[in-house]
Amino acid sequence: MIIKRVREINADNEKSIRALLDLAYEDDFSPQDWQHTFGGQYFIGFLDDMIIAHGSVVSRKMVIDEQAVTVGYVEAIAVLPSLWRKGFGTKLMKEITQFCHENYELSMLSTDENYFYERLGWQRFQGESFARSGDLEVRTLEEDEGLMLLPGKKSQISVIGRAVCESRTGDDW
Repeated sequence: MIIKRVREINADNEKSIRALLDLAYEDDFSPQDWQHTFGGQYFIGFLDDMIIAHGSVVSRKMVIDEQAVTVGYVEAIAVLPSLWRKGFGTKLMKEITQFCHENYELSMLSTDENYFYERLGWQRFQGESFARSGDLEVRTLEEDEGLMLLPGKKSQISVIGRAVCESRTGDDW
Protein backbone atom coordinates (compact mmCIF):
# COMPACT_ATOMS: atom_id res chain seq x y z
CA MET A 1 0.00 0.00 0.00
CA ILE A 2 1.17 3.49 -0.86
CA ILE A 3 -0.07 6.31 1.37
CA LYS A 4 -0.49 9.77 -0.08
CA ARG A 5 -0.93 12.80 2.15
CA VAL A 6 -2.97 15.58 0.57
CA ARG A 7 -4.77 18.73 1.71
CA GLU A 8 -7.65 18.36 -0.74
CA ILE A 9 -9.25 15.44 -2.51
CA ASN A 10 -10.63 15.43 -6.03
CA ALA A 11 -14.22 14.45 -6.85
CA ASP A 12 -13.34 10.89 -7.93
CA ASN A 13 -11.34 10.23 -4.78
CA GLU A 14 -14.08 11.80 -2.67
CA LYS A 15 -16.64 9.31 -4.02
CA SER A 16 -14.27 6.38 -3.43
CA ILE A 17 -13.45 7.52 0.10
CA ARG A 18 -17.12 8.03 0.98
CA ALA A 19 -17.90 4.52 -0.30
CA LEU A 20 -14.98 3.11 1.72
CA LEU A 21 -16.17 4.88 4.89
CA ASP A 22 -19.74 3.67 4.40
CA LEU A 23 -18.49 0.08 4.07
CA ALA A 24 -16.03 0.24 6.95
CA TYR A 25 -18.54 1.92 9.29
CA GLU A 26 -21.40 -0.31 8.11
CA ASP A 27 -23.45 2.66 6.84
CA ASP A 28 -23.07 4.44 10.20
CA PHE A 29 -20.84 7.24 8.91
CA SER A 30 -23.02 10.35 8.91
CA PRO A 31 -22.79 13.47 6.74
CA GLN A 32 -21.62 15.27 9.90
CA ASP A 33 -18.85 12.68 10.38
CA TRP A 34 -17.81 13.36 6.78
CA GLN A 35 -17.75 17.13 7.39
CA HIS A 36 -15.46 16.57 10.39
CA THR A 37 -12.76 15.22 8.04
CA PHE A 38 -12.48 18.53 6.14
CA GLY A 39 -9.85 21.21 6.59
CA GLY A 40 -6.81 19.20 7.50
CA GLN A 41 -4.57 16.55 6.04
CA TYR A 42 -5.96 13.47 4.31
CA PHE A 43 -4.02 10.23 4.36
CA ILE A 44 -5.17 8.00 1.51
CA GLY A 45 -3.98 4.42 1.11
CA PHE A 46 -3.78 3.06 -2.43
CA LEU A 47 -3.30 -0.56 -3.45
CA ASP A 48 -2.56 -0.46 -7.14
CA ASP A 49 -4.93 2.35 -8.19
CA MET A 50 -7.68 1.54 -5.70
CA ILE A 51 -8.32 3.49 -2.49
CA ILE A 52 -8.31 0.96 0.35
CA ALA A 53 -7.61 3.11 3.41
CA HIS A 54 -8.30 6.59 4.70
CA GLY A 55 -7.72 8.85 7.68
CA SER A 56 -7.52 12.56 8.29
CA VAL A 57 -6.00 14.90 10.84
CA VAL A 58 -7.82 18.16 11.48
CA SER A 59 -6.64 21.02 13.70
CA ARG A 60 -9.08 21.71 16.53
CA LYS A 61 -8.88 24.42 19.17
CA MET A 62 -9.32 22.94 22.63
CA VAL A 63 -8.75 23.90 26.22
CA ILE A 64 -6.51 21.35 27.91
CA ASP A 65 -6.13 21.82 31.65
CA GLU A 66 -7.07 25.51 31.30
CA GLN A 67 -4.57 26.10 28.44
CA ALA A 68 -5.61 26.83 24.83
CA VAL A 69 -4.07 24.17 22.59
CA THR A 70 -4.38 23.40 18.88
CA VAL A 71 -4.92 19.66 18.82
CA GLY A 72 -4.36 17.36 15.85
CA TYR A 73 -7.64 15.46 15.87
CA VAL A 74 -7.71 12.17 13.99
CA GLU A 75 -10.91 11.46 12.05
CA ALA A 76 -12.38 8.76 9.84
CA ILE A 77 -9.83 5.97 10.06
CA ALA A 78 -10.95 3.18 7.75
CA VAL A 79 -9.68 0.23 5.75
CA LEU A 80 -11.67 -1.67 3.15
CA PRO A 81 -13.32 -4.45 5.21
CA SER A 82 -12.14 -7.23 2.88
CA LEU A 83 -8.57 -6.17 3.74
CA TRP A 84 -8.92 -5.94 7.52
CA ARG A 85 -6.24 -7.63 9.65
CA LYS A 86 -3.61 -7.52 6.91
CA GLY A 87 -1.55 -4.64 8.34
CA PHE A 88 -2.96 -1.83 6.19
CA GLY A 89 -4.60 -0.04 9.14
CA THR A 90 -1.39 -0.28 11.13
CA LYS A 91 0.64 1.13 8.25
CA LEU A 92 -1.84 3.98 7.80
CA MET A 93 -1.90 4.82 11.52
CA LYS A 94 1.89 4.66 11.83
CA GLU A 95 2.13 7.39 9.22
CA ILE A 96 -0.65 9.44 10.82
CA THR A 97 0.92 8.98 14.27
CA GLN A 98 4.29 10.19 13.00
CA PHE A 99 2.66 13.21 11.36
CA CYS A 100 0.79 14.06 14.58
CA HIS A 101 3.88 13.57 16.74
CA GLU A 102 5.93 15.88 14.50
CA ASN A 103 3.33 18.60 13.90
CA TYR A 104 1.20 18.99 17.03
CA GLU A 105 1.86 19.55 20.70
CA LEU A 106 -1.01 17.15 21.34
CA SER A 107 -3.15 14.89 19.19
CA MET A 108 -6.36 13.13 20.14
CA LEU A 109 -8.89 10.71 18.72
CA SER A 110 -12.04 8.90 19.77
CA THR A 111 -12.35 5.15 19.26
CA ASP A 112 -13.77 1.92 20.54
CA GLU A 113 -10.59 0.14 19.41
CA ASN A 114 -8.27 1.37 22.18
CA TYR A 115 -5.85 -1.55 22.00
CA PHE A 116 -5.11 -0.96 18.30
CA TYR A 117 -4.03 2.63 18.99
CA GLU A 118 -2.15 1.77 22.19
CA ARG A 119 0.11 -0.53 20.15
CA LEU A 120 1.07 2.54 18.12
CA GLY A 121 1.96 4.73 21.11
CA TRP A 122 -1.38 6.40 21.81
CA GLN A 123 -2.41 6.70 25.46
CA ARG A 124 -5.81 6.31 27.07
CA PHE A 125 -7.34 9.56 28.23
CA GLN A 126 -7.56 9.57 32.03
CA GLY A 127 -9.28 12.91 32.59
CA GLU A 128 -12.71 14.42 32.18
CA SER A 129 -14.04 15.58 28.81
CA PHE A 130 -16.40 18.44 28.06
CA ALA A 131 -17.94 20.13 25.02
CA ARG A 132 -18.38 23.90 24.97
CA SER A 133 -21.16 25.72 23.18
CA GLY A 134 -20.86 29.46 23.74
CA ASP A 135 -20.32 29.93 27.47
CA LEU A 136 -21.85 26.57 28.40
CA GLU A 137 -19.65 23.54 29.05
CA VAL A 138 -21.33 20.14 29.08
CA ARG A 139 -19.68 17.08 30.59
CA THR A 140 -19.24 14.32 27.97
CA LEU A 141 -18.69 11.41 30.35
CA GLU A 142 -19.71 8.84 27.73
CA GLU A 143 -16.74 9.92 25.59
CA ASP A 144 -14.00 9.56 28.22
CA GLU A 145 -13.39 5.83 27.73
CA GLY A 146 -12.87 6.15 23.98
CA LEU A 147 -10.63 9.21 23.96
CA MET A 148 -6.94 8.73 23.36
CA LEU A 149 -4.02 11.14 23.22
CA LEU A 150 -0.58 11.40 21.72
CA PRO A 151 1.86 14.01 23.05
CA GLY A 152 3.94 15.72 20.37
CA LYS A 153 7.72 15.48 20.27
CA LYS A 154 8.16 18.87 21.98
CA SER A 155 5.14 18.58 24.24
CA GLN A 156 5.06 19.20 27.95
CA ILE A 157 1.68 17.44 28.09
CA SER A 158 1.73 13.83 29.24
CA VAL A 159 -1.44 13.59 31.32
CA ILE A 160 -4.68 15.49 30.88
CA GLY A 161 -7.03 16.19 33.76
CA ARG A 162 -9.62 18.16 31.77
CA ALA A 163 -10.22 18.53 28.04
CA VAL A 164 -12.78 20.86 26.49
CA CYS A 165 -13.59 20.78 22.78
CA GLU A 166 -15.91 23.09 20.86
CA SER A 167 -19.31 21.56 20.27
CA ARG A 168 -20.05 20.68 16.66
CA THR A 169 -22.83 19.04 14.70
CA GLY A 170 -22.87 15.29 15.08
CA ASP A 171 -20.37 13.90 17.57
CA ASP A 172 -18.48 16.52 19.57
CA TRP A 173 -15.50 14.21 20.03
